[in-house]
Amino acid sequence: MTRFRGQASEGETKETQGVPLPHRIGAGVVGMGVAALSGHIPAIVQSDEFTLVAICDRDPAKLREAHSEWSIPHRYTELMEFLETPGLEAVIIATPPDSHFEIARAAISGNKHLLIEKPLAASLSQCKAILERAAHQKVCVMVGHEKRFHPTFERVRSIVHNGSIGTPFYGGVHWASNVKLDPQRLVPAGFYPGYKWRWQDRTVGGGIVQDHLPHYVDLIRHWMDVMPVAVYAQTMNVARDILGWLAEESVWEDLGLVVVRFSNGFLLRFETGTVGRSLSPIWSLGSGIGEWTEYGYILGTQGQLVFDLLPWDSSENGRIAVWRLEAATGEGSGWSYVEQPEPSRRRGSPSGAAHAMFGSQIGEFARAIRGQPTRGATVEDGTIALAVVESAYESAKSRRECPINGGNSPAP
Repeated sequence: MTRFRGQASEGETKETQGVPLPHRIGAGVVGMGVAALSGHIPAIVQSDEFTLVAICDRDPAKLREAHSEWSIPHRYTELMEFLETPGLEAVIIATPPDSHFEIARAAISGNKHLLIEKPLAASLSQCKAILERAAHQKVCVMVGHEKRFHPTFERVRSIVHNGSIGTPFYGGVHWASNVKLDPQRLVPAGFYPGYKWRWQDRTVGGGIVQDHLPHYVDLIRHWMDVMPVAVYAQTMNVARDILGWLAEESVWEDLGLVVVRFSNGFLLRFETGTVGRSLSPIWSLGSGIGEWTEYGYILGTQGQLVFDLLPWDSSENGRIAVWRLEAATGEGSGWSYVEQPEPSRRRGSPSGAAHAMFGSQIGEFARAIRGQPTRGATVEDGTIALAVVESAYESAKSRRECPINGGNSPAP
């Protein structure tokens, strides 16, 4: 986890505080959307490992908005000018996925290290090309699967690893919102531009499945050290085909059901959409305006667990409940809640779980740049996640289970 100013890291004493850290890495961010403004930029600014030297966006108004909050030295509307910023060593790409490859190619050619928002690229062939180019230039590329560092998910991983529920064999996830039922009233203030391009831009490569499935493919792999081997999917464009939206206003699917089979036999049922959400099991969320319900469960041979999250930018962590076979049959204790650390009570954004996710991720990015072991998602991890997405779309089209494409398509 990254060290924030004035905070001793694990194992550091008062006597060792003040020892000079390695030089701060000059970082820049491309794309001034919600992820950058609410996650990446605050994490960089609050980190002891990085200095924010530049930002880039085609919209001057977005640059002004970011500068008014953080007073950033250099601001650009042109990518190549941004990449020539003195002292720029690392770039975070937080733009729509169809632009990731071209930005990454230019940044890698300039010997910049990269943290790329998921999905890594718009196609599997582009992912492979990024991997090959980065290896050739000897630069670090990490993928923005920040859910690995969510405090609730780190606890889920520890429960799976310590054998409390035995061998996991099945899991389910519901991650959905109802914003498309009435966007004018349900989309929160400031979020509509981010929804609009996901709904209307034909070049981005996919809809809600592309946006959300990579997170949980990566989490299952991170929790269980397994590979996805096959996928079955069904998708719907509810806004266009049932609600009567114009075709150009709802280009991509807004409801998806995906079943992923992994190499150890684990089966994941993943349900996501923007046209309705169910009531969450622990927090009992489901009626708020424009919010997301995100919960899931894992079944094991000796027990099961349920996790229930609040929206990603909440100041609160999620909740976990566990049922253990031995406790239930021997002590009659049944379900119990898992104690978790209190969320951070910070002012500003991000706070709570988002602060932990993006703060930890930027710290792991610094470790990767310096050649140290890292828990961050690699370009290989991002490629595998997108391979599942591509196979899911093929399955939805063919109405059959499809094997996961291993990424053998030619690079562009």
